[in-house]
Amino acid sequence: MRSSLFGTILLLGGVSAGFATGPAAELEYGPFAVGFEIIQTVDICRPFPAEDGSGFRGRPMRAYIWYPARETSPQPLTVGNFVCMASDDFRLSRGISGAEGNDVRLPVPLAKGLDTPELQALMRKPMKAGLGVRPAQGKFPLIVLGQGLYYESPLSQAVLSEYLASRGYVVATCPLLGTQYRLVNMTAEDLETQIRDLEFVIATARSHHSAESGRLGVVGYDLGGMAGLVLAMRNPEVDAFLSMDCAIQSPHFSGLPGIHPSYREDLFTIPWMHIAQSRFAEAARQSKDPDLLSDRKKFGDTWIVTVPTENHGQFSSYAMFGIRRAVRGYWGPVAADIELLHDAICRLAGDFFDVVLKSDAYAAQELRAAAEENRRGPLKTEYKKGAAPPPSSRLLMHRIIEKGPAAGRKEIDNLRSADPGNHIFIEAELHWLGYHLLLWWGREDEALEVFRLSVELNPRSAAAYAGLGETCLVLARTDEAVAALRKALELDPDLPNVKAALERLEKQE
Repeated sequence: MRSSLFGTILLLGGVSAGFATGPAAELEYGPFAVGFEIIQTVDICRPFPAEDGSGFRGRPMRAYIWYPARETSPQPLTVGNFVCMASDDFRLSRGISGAEGNDVRLPVPLAKGLDTPELQALMRKPMKAGLGVRPAQGKFPLIVLGQGLYYESPLSQAVLSEYLASRGYVVATCPLLGTQYRLVNMTAEDLETQIRDLEFVIATARSHHSAESGRLGVVGYDLGGMAGLVLAMRNPEVDAFLSMDCAIQSPHFSGLPGIHPSYREDLFTIPWMHIAQSRFAEAARQSKDPDLLSDRKKFGDTWIVTVPTENHGQFSSYAMFGIRRAVRGYWGPVAADIELLHDAICRLAGDFFDVVLKSDAYAAQELRAAAEENRRGPLKTEYKKGAAPPPSSRLLMHRIIEKGPAAGRKEIDNLRSADPGNHIFIEAELHWLGYHLLLWWGREDEALEVFRLSVELNPRSAAAYAGLGETCLVLARTDEAVAALRKALELDPDLPNVKAALERLEKQE
């Protein structure tokens, strides 16, 4: 990797030694120097087409990792270096001819948004990170970042990633690829693929870097925001979620992310910051359907940040690259204040993670001030205090399975008293556990307690009473069985198996 990297310096015109700041010239970085590396590997569990079209191989994985470093690199990466290292991300795009006749693959926003002198100047600009510099001592929270559709390369969030690393985070991401080919479809299958890629990156970063196993944040931009939301719902290790300009406030035409099988709003109980164009936030407020931000999320604090722009690229690193042209498919004419708005987005992101993952009092004060006084300039921040999240239903279910229903009963009773409307368990999962205890694990007395619990939690459920009646039959508790089966039929007369069982019992009587 190093030889190919330094070969590109000549190709792109060398390093401008006098340029002392990164692409985000106005952004004040944190106290750490920043290191960077790419870990290229393969996920052998998932097939992906070979480049020569000869068949399928393991899925190629490129983990881009920024981390707090001990010292500043004497030769930081230039934008051009980074683009060349990330060239595989853009290999479907047309290249430009280099000084030695070689082609350099460029993302479309750079190729079409800048003229040749502007592009050459950008390519020479140093970034914050140094390649392979020594990590800082200690352990740091991990932040995993999901990329957006049409913004598939980690170049799209390099500025934010560097900035968060300078504030004491290991930041890891990977390019966005489809499931069976490079094209990414707006389907549950491809969304699941992005989630699994992020999970792979989490494991890679933890095994290669000084990332803490106990503190995990997620950032998602565009489609990556949908993936990040589902990841936060299904992975109880995620402590904080930041979404940027993604369609999770209001229903999306694709049905995503709600059609994904792991979409569970009841499990979304962590602190959340959502940064989006003001027009989308306003549309969500005007919608007749309650949106996830303001109406349905009960647990965990929420910050809603609106940005006065109609430029989706505002939320990416392209905002910091001096682009002023409209680029079809990406954005229209670019406003003059685009860099300052992206600065504010980065600082808010850093404050959010400092509050949630580091319990930083100063950052908490900054966020409160942003919400109360809108000190981020034109960005508007609204804050919603969430209730403390309840005990994990997954842990409760695990405790019941391993130690019996009595082990979780006290917590369940406390939850019901504190929040009578809270659905502690999915009813079908509770019934499935009950039948396992009754039929396949030989724990009939515990099955009785599980179905009694289900009846308490779901008093209008015919299925709960049917399961209770069946369990009482096995335990020869005939009177209780009759009462439960009659109640099941009262709630739902169309239960032939329950009718047959009840008729047999009544004949015996």
